[in-house]
Amino acid sequence: MRKKVTTIVVAMAMMLIMSISAYAAEGVLISIPANQVWTSGIALTRVGTFNYVTVSLDSVYPLEGKDDFHRIQARLTNSIGHVVSESGSVLLTEGAGSVQIDFKPGFGNTNPVYLQFRGNSNEAAKAVVNYDAH
Repeated sequence: MRKKVTTIVVAMAMMLIMSISAYAAEGVLISIPANQVWTSGIALTRVGTFNYVTVSLDSVYPLEGKDDFHRIQARLTNSIGHVVSESGSVLLTEGAGSVQIDFKPGFGNTNPVYLQFRGNSNEAAKAVVNYDAH
């Protein structure tokens, strides 16, 4: 009986931890495709009523060669791929802090929302990002 209760408590704790990380995360390593193709997106579950998502770029670097990369782009889409960020996309600069991505009017309740990234050049890269879906 005690083992069963412990198993249930551990399972519930793991579900809580996974749900928290689904809307906010730090130090997420992502792959940026070549030719400025958008990533498939990170599904974010929104728990608040804010009409924005915040995102920042810690670092971006090429897969090979000289590291002169400093920026990537980000945007929000819904589950069918329509862009729901008001400005289309935003430019993230390495180490510059958080950028607020506002929802288009009428799309503030989009849930889940997909956070997509693409490079600022035609070279493939890796990047470390942070985000909060609020």
